[in-house]
Amino acid sequence: MKANKRLLYATCTAISLPMLLASCQDDISGIGESVSRGEVVINIDSVGFKLNGRSVAAPVIDSRSTTNMLGRLSIPEYGDLRCSFVSRLMSISELSIPDSITADSISHFRMILNIPRGQVTGDSLAPQRLKVYELTKQLPDAINNQFDPTGYYSESSLLGTRSYTASAVALGDSAYTKLTSIPLSIEMPLEKGKKVFEEYRNNPATFAWPASFAKFFPGIYVENDFGKGCVFNISNVKFNLYWRKRIKTSAVIDSVTTQVDKIVTDSLTVFATAPEVLSSNNISLTPSSAVTDAIARGEVMMQSPAGYNVEINFPAQEIIDEYSKQSSNLSIVNNLTLSIPVEHTSNDMGIDLPPYMLMVKRSELDEFFAKNKTPDDKTSFWGAYSSAEKSYTFTSMRDYIVELIKAGGQVKPEDMEFTLVPVSISTETSSSGSATQTFVTACVPYLARPTLCRLLLDKAKIKFTFSSEQIF
Repeated sequence: MKANKRLLYATCTAISLPMLLASCQDDISGIGESVSRGEVVINIDSVGFKLNGRSVAAPVIDSRSTTNMLGRLSIPEYGDLRCSFVSRLMSISELSIPDSITADSISHFRMILNIPRGQVTGDSLAPQRLKVYELTKQLPDAINNQFDPTGYYSESSLLGTRSYTASAVALGDSAYTKLTSIPLSIEMPLEKGKKVFEEYRNNPATFAWPASFAKFFPGIYVENDFGKGCVFNISNVKFNLYWRKRIKTSAVIDSVTTQVDKIVTDSLTVFATAPEVLSSNNISLTPSSAVTDAIARGEVMMQSPAGYNVEINFPAQEIIDEYSKQSSNLSIVNNLTLSIPVEHTSNDMGIDLPPYMLMVKRSELDEFFAKNKTPDDKTSFWGAYSSAEKSYTFTSMRDYIVELIKAGGQVKPEDMEFTLVPVSISTETSSSGSATQTFVTACVPYLARPTLCRLLLDKAKIKFTFSSEQIF
């Protein structure tokens, strides 16, 4: 759609265009009427601009995250996904356990995985089994989803195993509705728990800093070695020490209230995953023939994690050429937006769409995630999925096109080449009077759940608006 909206104005009319001067004192000065009259034209163009793109394999991703994926999932419409993870751990600095407690009082040492409700993909009743290993050497800082943990653990460093289902059915309805996450507990060797306790007692400096703690406990490797029915997201991992202690309590004996000894169990989280320490997902995805055949037919598919991104050629030069034809010296760019319709892919396992999409210059993709950047509205943008519109919309592209116009209007190919990536977005809102602004505080590859969708680039809408003044 292309439209021109014309606004006539006379003396004392105020508009937001530069260099517009008019006398507002004619009735007082008597000098004469203002001779400045003109017309503001608001140009809206959304027809002539087409978006071209293609799916590109993205087998390597920045998989550092504060959450972790675990499990295996095989779906004909999606593919075969395998997820494990490695992580360093953050320790508490002081052990708040009474001095009367000794290593012999330690009764259990457990690792607990917390699975947020609603973040299980696949059959939650499918039987699976996991293994937990203690790392035998330090993880490298440079790491991605294709990291091979071989050589960083051994069979002798196995801490525990657990057969499980990712379901909360056994908890009962009343207990389940009160939970924000499903806990999955794995028993660790008791002797390991006692060793941790004694280290706290004898060498508290070990736990003062992450670097010193990592020398004592380099981290964990968790893999799924049986089952392929589901994949789930883990919000955090924590290690708990449990100990028995004797307390005095009241009891009625022969109708007489008296104090008696009672043995109770207490616990404390001694270390856990945390944003301050490295945690990375090991992800392997083999897309199904349904996905690869669709791409071979020319369809534009986006799949995560470690599946397919989408590369697009944004028609910035065509937009600027159109602007140059209709603009004047008194023209202002109002806005530039992009809306991309998408389609769900049919499946029975809950494979859905990512909540957000990042659009970033292709040449800056790797650096964007490596340096933990956020969209700057010049070379990178973010769009939220609208279930009502069934599309992603990037609404803040004005600065991008303005910078290109200022640079002379001749756009380099690399300035029109972008990559679309599924992401997780964290935001903060700031209010001043009636105005509200939303700021992106974090933007990372989407690792909460598997996703798959079809992008309808031929139906994408690019809307470019600018205002220009015509003096007559």
